[in-house]
Amino acid sequence: MECGLEFLIVRGFAVREGRGKWACCFEIRLATQSDEPLLYRGELHGRQFDCELAAAEAAREAGEREARLRVESLKALIIAQHRHRLPTSFVP
Repeated sequence: MECGLEFLIVRGFAVREGRGKWACCFEIRLATQSDEPLLYRGELHGRQFDCELAAAEAAREAGEREARLRVESLKALIIAQHRHRLPTSFVP
């Protein structure tokens, strides 16, 4: 993961759905010392891959894109909240 996302772990994996079909799944987890709590689980739909490795790689890439979007959304929320804060010396 790129700089700023080191606290997340993205795992892509594939589950066989039938002949020549793999479900592409991913998980975004929080990297901690003791465990890795699940933050988000997703799946790519309508994709067909020749092998499990290709499906898992596509799932991991999709998970990384989703992680970036979620981190950027949180950053925007934090910035918006910070801008709307009143100064600590404010007394009505």
